[in-house]
Amino acid sequence: MNKTVRNPAIGHRITFLQTGTQTNGELLQIMYAVETPETKPTIPLHIHLQCEERFEAVQGQLGVILDGEQRLLSVGEQVLIPPGTPHTFWNAGEGELRFITDVRPPGQLQTYWETVFGLAEEGKVGKNGMPNLLQLAVVAPLADSYAPNVPISLTNLAMTVLGGIGRLLGYKESYPQYSQ
Repeated sequence: MNKTVRNPAIGHRITFLQTGTQTNGELLQIMYAVETPETKPTIPLHIHLQCEERFEAVQGQLGVILDGEQRLLSVGEQVLIPPGTPHTFWNAGEGELRFITDVRPPGQLQTYWETVFGLAEEGKVGKNGMPNLLQLAVVAPLADSYAPNVPISLTNLAMTVLGGIGRLLGYKESYPQYSQ
């Protein structure tokens, strides 16, 4: 049975279809759902240094910003997001949006989502669906995710300092109640 995690603060849901463990570290495949229409992306514009993503719309209309260009994808349409490419997404349709995301290589993205969405299910996130800054600094490096307009070295420095403080205060990258 596939595991599903939900972030009720933002109305997003992830079902793990294939995990890195199941695919010998080759692929993480998820069904990502955005429960209600959005006028703009909830997830900030970001890049991944290591992984490539593929989005394929399976229900509703998927809005994507990819390298500065806005696109709308209908059911069956897909987009490939190479490493280092600024991107984000939103539910640009009328009802629930569902799209398949393939992440290659998956790195530790599954643990990141399990932790953030697990915290969200327990009400331990803000309205933006994210945990407090110190918890985020501990878990964020698992996502290989960076703001495209901030130097990566500065982000890494901030995550090192804030993550160190967060760890001293007891925050962890993962928690047994969220991750298998």
